[in-house]
Amino acid sequence: MKLKTAETLILLSVIAVSIAAVVSVWQLNFWLAGTQWILIGIVLGIYGIFLKMKNA
Repeated sequence: MKLKTAETLILLSVIAVSIAAVVSVWQLNFWLAGTQWILIGIVLGIYGIFLKMKNA
């Protein structure tokens, strides 16, 4: 299954937020802090939604 760019960005957003949850709950050091992972997820989600709306 070939994912488009918008769907890929939204999927990466969900993965980043999942990493944020794991890092925050278990107090892990996974390159960035949990809040930084949440910000990355938000930015990826916004770009994914923008591209999806642009192509609609």
